[in-house]
Amino acid sequence: MSENRLFPALCTWTDGGPGKDWTLRVTLPASRIPAEAAPGVEQDIFASLNGVTDRRHVPGGVMVRHSVPADDVDGTDGTDGTDGTDGAGATSYSIELTVPRGYRGALRFLPVPRGLQVADRPTWLDALEQGFIPAGDHGLREVTDMRRKQVLEIVAPDARPLIWAGGDEPTSQAPCGAGDEPASETPSGDDRPFPEEHIVTLGSSPRRIWIHRPQRGPASAPVLVVFDGERFIRGGLLTRIDELVSPPSAVIAVDHAPVGEDGPDEDAAIGQRADDLVMNPRFCDDVLALVRQAAPDASARAIVAGASYGGLAAAFCSLRYPEAFRGICLSPSFWESDDQGRRIWDHVPSRTDQVSAGTAGESESHKSEPRQPEERESAAPHPTFCVDHGILETAIADSVAEATEEFASRGINIAPRPFVGGHEYLWWRELMLVRLAEVLAE
Repeated sequence: MSENRLFPALCTWTDGGPGKDWTLRVTLPASRIPAEAAPGVEQDIFASLNGVTDRRHVPGGVMVRHSVPADDVDGTDGTDGTDGTDGAGATSYSIELTVPRGYRGALRFLPVPRGLQVADRPTWLDALEQGFIPAGDHGLREVTDMRRKQVLEIVAPDARPLIWAGGDEPTSQAPCGAGDEPASETPSGDDRPFPEEHIVTLGSSPRRIWIHRPQRGPASAPVLVVFDGERFIRGGLLTRIDELVSPPSAVIAVDHAPVGEDGPDEDAAIGQRADDLVMNPRFCDDVLALVRQAAPDASARAIVAGASYGGLAAAFCSLRYPEAFRGICLSPSFWESDDQGRRIWDHVPSRTDQVSAGTAGESESHKSEPRQPEERESAAPHPTFCVDHGILETAIADSVAEATEEFASRGINIAPRPFVGGHEYLWWRELMLVRLAEVLAE
């Protein structure tokens, strides 16, 4: 429970008992709503708590509006009047939500049309654009999410501590051409890493990438490729990687906004991201070429990591080139189909494909030497990737369960690990590091 005399408790937790869910009461004084976000006469305030409330049932997240009676200025209605703004006659909004034990997720407040039952995508995107967090000292941690919006981190009292606390970090260098030397590092005033920024063509368009080489990472160590890389860098990924006992030889963070004469085209980023990450062979091939160019001495398989569509791409890369990639798949969009209607498990390589791929990088002298059947079979690389998903992201969880059975029938056994949350960046940035450390320790 967080308390502050200048800001009454925004979140109050009530324990339902052993094995029972928590009840979370969220109280928002109107005086803490930024002026530009104040709801209009025909608007409600929706408490967007990731995985708990959603656009498919808007009334379940709409907060109740209260007017504080004149005889209740001692805080029993969520206001205390001590700052002169939340006393008699003041307005506040509240809601009670059922939250699973161990929950962690992001909270924002969204103005929505009054009476809205189900928000279509344009309405929801507009609401997200107008979303806000309370002004003032509320005692909760603020985090920048993958949409570059400020959110509040909500943590159930019994949630396990994070290994990776996170924190926003800038990417500092000016872009340079694909073959150019990187710009000199911008002085930071501290010891935070600043990666090289380059413009390269991946798939069908030029875009930004960042390359970071940990000081203690041997040249032979695996390379880490991170999709949606800027968000993870700004979340503190590089600092934490530098703290690992055995870091990767290099980190390549990939952005998905096409770059033109005027810089990155953020409006085109959504479409480009889907084109990159939804089982795109050309994009995967170009990423492999980039890894080999950036780290020619790396002897181990590269690690490809991503969340949502990025998690789908990580699995696809490890299936397409099992000898070159292994994947970290966070909330992977296994429900998605490629442009030919195939699902992710339809890309599991046959034994013949695997042997062919495993010999693709051999020298001509080795190719000329025939292999015995047992040697060819043992040389076939096995696709390797791990999967994490939230128990509250129903579509993802269902598709992961479906994929697990389909993969098993094709000889690939995965053991998905659930976390207590939704489609959640606050979990992804934690698990990115945890799974990376596990892979590097093998």
